[in-house]
Amino acid sequence: MGSAIANALQNKGFSTTVWNRTSSKTVALAQMGLRVAQSLKDAIAASDVIIVNVSDYSTTQQLLQDADVTAALAGKILVQLSSGTPQEARHVESWAKQHEISYLDGAIMSYPSGIGAPECTILYSGPEEIFNRIKAVLMALGGNTLFVGTPIGHASALDLSCLTFVLGAMFGFVQGYIVSEAEGVPPEAFMGSVKGLLPVMGPILEAISGRIQRKDYAGNEATLEAWSIGPKELIDWSKERRLDRRIADAQIGLFEQAFKAGKGQADFAYFYEIFRKS
Repeated sequence: MGSAIANALQNKGFSTTVWNRTSSKTVALAQMGLRVAQSLKDAIAASDVIIVNVSDYSTTQQLLQDADVTAALAGKILVQLSSGTPQEARHVESWAKQHEISYLDGAIMSYPSGIGAPECTILYSGPEEIFNRIKAVLMALGGNTLFVGTPIGHASALDLSCLTFVLGAMFGFVQGYIVSEAEGVPPEAFMGSVKGLLPVMGPILEAISGRIQRKDYAGNEATLEAWSIGPKELIDWSKERRLDRRIADAQIGLFEQAFKAGKGQADFAYFYEIFRKS
């Protein structure tokens, strides 16, 4: 991901200096014309905007809290594109303010291959004035660059929220693929059916969101009892095939919790209350 970011900046004409803890990872970048700093302090000295992309915020802090490095960052703009939580973003923001470092927190919602593409989405939160000042730099990384609010944790919160949604969908896709494969359904037929569902899902999710906001859980479209048929069938099918059924088991556990609360006739949105209480 770091190499993809550096390449995107270079391709857009920005003078780019790179540094990596493993120097061998910068060889290919040097061959492409990017400048390679011999130390992190040198990399910071060469740039007005410092983009950090490592495994997590803890690693970021280990690198940046060296006294010489921290001093070099004073007066610079620091953009965090590592993975972390809203609380970690707030912690880094507090540290940055103490050392007169302008700070933006970002969240990449793309694979490395998508960096720099028009459809690549990257979320940013923090001071809007800082975002606008370096927007051209940020736009080089993704055409769908979005400022999502001044509270520093909003970018990582939205990233975590969307990642939760996407992971659920991807786990379900793999499980569904196994069902189709075992029953001899061609992969393209399964893929076509999934694509046909995508336009339908938007209105369904909007309806769930609206119900949660209104606290209206009346099951006048489909009740939890009706929805529970799906995982029950998947469990029965998995038993017959002797295949993994953990996703369905977890789902049934949630439905049973709702039924014990007397909410069998409620809408799917009622799960909000279960997760909140849990």
